[in-house]
Amino acid sequence: MRTPIKIVQLQEYRETSRQEVIDEISTEAFILVRDAAREHGLPIKKVLVEHMRDIATILNSVDGPEALAEILNSISRQIKHD
Repeated sequence: MRTPIKIVQLQEYRETSRQEVIDEISTEAFILVRDAAREHGLPIKKVLVEHMRDIATILNSVDGPEALAEILNSISRQIKHD
């Protein structure tokens, strides 16, 4: 059975809207970390790298090393293709 076009478009809209919310949250998180680093006179890159390491540690603890490896590989592929 074929899916009507309107339903497909609604699903695409929901995915786009969801991605926009995720992007906004990521932007807000970056600004918070950047501003806190500046406020304390710390190098932004060093703080961001430490934050990334902490996130990876959490993902490893919650989802396991295999899932973390998949996530990191996905990120690596995205960076290489941008």
